[in-house]
Amino acid sequence: MAKQFKVNRKARNALTKQIIDTTGVEMMQKVADACNADLGEPDGYRVSVEGDDPLDKRDYRATVITASAHAIRHDRKHDTLLKNFGVG
Repeated sequence: MAKQFKVNRKARNALTKQIIDTTGVEMMQKVADACNADLGEPDGYRVSVEGDDPLDKRDYRATVITASAHAIRHDRKHDTLLKNFGVG
């Protein structure tokens, strides 16, 4: 018979948040910087961290968002986010 165990959810959530805040944000900032270089605007693409207490499975993440109308149009026309996603 398999042994049952309990997961310390607070510790798991804290670890997930720490990993996203360090590694995930750093990777997405590289993508945002590459997109902004293509756009020629310093703040058209930004890193957004989503998720907070309570953290659920796959709830906490770092993403790159279009932060200006110019960035939205540029991304729609040139697929800037998709092209630069590999730089993270």
